[in-house]
Amino acid sequence: MHPKKSSGPRRTAKSCRPLLAALSLACPAQAEIESELDPLVVSALRTPVEPGLITSAVTSLDPRDLEKRGVLDLRDALNESPGVISTSTAGQTGAAGSLFIRGTTTADSQLIVDGIRLSDATTPLGNFLAGTRLDDLGRIEVLRGPQSAIHGGESVGGVLWLETANGRDRPGGRLRLEGGSFDSHDAHLSYGGSNEAFSWFAGIGKGGTRNDAIDQDFRRSRAALRFEWMPAEEVTLGVTFRATDSRFDFPGFFGPNVDELDAALGTIYLEARPTDAWLARMTMGYYRESYDNQGFFGNFGTDLDRTAIHTDHVIDFGPHHRLLAGASFEQTDFSNTIGTDVSADRFGAYLGWQWRPVDRFVTDAVLRWQDDQSYGDEFTWRVGAAWEFIEGTRVRGGIGRAFRAPTFLDLYGTAFGAGDPNLKAQTSLGWDLGIEHQLAEDHQLTLTWFENSIENRIRSLPTPPVNLPGDTPARGLETAIDGSWCDGRYGYRLAWTFLDESLQDQPEHTATASFDWRPLDRLLLGVGATYVDERSYGGAPLDDYLLLRIYGSYRIRDHLTVHGRVENLADSGYQLSNIGGTVVEGSGLGAFAGVTAEF
Repeated sequence: MHPKKSSGPRRTAKSCRPLLAALSLACPAQAEIESELDPLVVSALRTPVEPGLITSAVTSLDPRDLEKRGVLDLRDALNESPGVISTSTAGQTGAAGSLFIRGTTTADSQLIVDGIRLSDATTPLGNFLAGTRLDDLGRIEVLRGPQSAIHGGESVGGVLWLETANGRDRPGGRLRLEGGSFDSHDAHLSYGGSNEAFSWFAGIGKGGTRNDAIDQDFRRSRAALRFEWMPAEEVTLGVTFRATDSRFDFPGFFGPNVDELDAALGTIYLEARPTDAWLARMTMGYYRESYDNQGFFGNFGTDLDRTAIHTDHVIDFGPHHRLLAGASFEQTDFSNTIGTDVSADRFGAYLGWQWRPVDRFVTDAVLRWQDDQSYGDEFTWRVGAAWEFIEGTRVRGGIGRAFRAPTFLDLYGTAFGAGDPNLKAQTSLGWDLGIEHQLAEDHQLTLTWFENSIENRIRSLPTPPVNLPGDTPARGLETAIDGSWCDGRYGYRLAWTFLDESLQDQPEHTATASFDWRPLDRLLLGVGATYVDERSYGGAPLDDYLLLRIYGSYRIRDHLTVHGRVENLADSGYQLSNIGGTVVEGSGLGAFAGVTAEF
């Protein structure tokens, strides 16, 4: 299995051995062994690939493991990946989210759900991060660095890859209930299973919170479905469906505001091996999103309909060579209440080659062409390599070109002013170099240095938008360490990111850490911490802060577990943003408890 990545202070394997030996002597009888992650990585090449053949930096997060530790929101979960700052500068739970990967902005990262791109120059990633829960997700991967060669535009910082849960790992039903501070409540019911040819998962959920702030009420309903059929041994045909309906009330500059979001995604996919050497995957999807904001200046709304088709192929030519190829088509209809009504097509195709001269060394190169009807075409590329020069120690690195297209609002105007139809795409040249080192059997350390130079950066506000002159840098170090002792009786994980340069004045240092202990097979106890350094996010300066949390669960019976958590244990005061004199405060001390029943 390829271990998850987290972070921590650097320590050599030799210096760790005495500590590991001492802790192993203190280990009681063997504890319950947790389920393992799927060792394959999907996001890097859009097809399942062994981690040893990946030249990009990618972190896989296990939704079930996160849930056991009381991490239930996607926005909180993403902070466990090095190189990532997941927050909101607009408000507490339910407000539009911000995802900063490797010092870039939310608009520079791409969101892909069930193989279909949801965020691009038209659809903001922040809406999806506004209160999304983990309970219907089966795969979370954070692919970092310039990734336009495979994924196209809006992947300057990286790609967030999500997949709906699959019933193959979830036999039977499950009901999870939780409530607590700020009138928070959430319920999720799911049922999944499999037989020889079929697997299925279905889940529905509803929740909300008044938040620890005046006039920040959030309500959300959600549903997810996945069904797979294997008519033959090497053929899988599947469908997915996801829907959400949410409402967020919040104060604005000139009075109360209401955000309403209604979105649905449906996909059909086919994965097959026509021959032993050829893996093919085709995904077709339809996404619809309707957003409305009601505020002091009236109603502003957008409607988006997107149809997409992707095909991806991996073909082996003997043990040393592999062809990578794929193509995509997207058709988007976009309209809003200020007169924009646009229909645009996007075409893309990539071709690459992977060479593995020896078992522990691999290199690849990919070239992509993409044509966007709204502004023109772009060529992007990436070259990377990975070398396990000592067993348990691997070096990865790569360099690539990426881009972000101007949005329809940048081109045609917003409620705040006119657009500029002559805007150029924002481009970047970025590279990274990192090392993964196995410390003993169950501990792994990763260190990666990254740099990105962004040209023609698009500044959307104040209007009209412009391309800024010169290059804007983003660079830093991401560190991760995680592991366990005593067959999972003790576990820890730590992620730390240092930003030497960033966009939007992001914090120089951010870190998350947690440690948990199973004194009994049925009992889990844990502590966690989050640190965010001084920053401004483009507004007034904000002080640093440290948040502490505790969590625990106890399995009363084989199919009944109670769980609880306390967030911001020290009741620290902190600010999410301060833009134009409007201060957004973070949540104070909050206690939450619930029960999970399986049947």
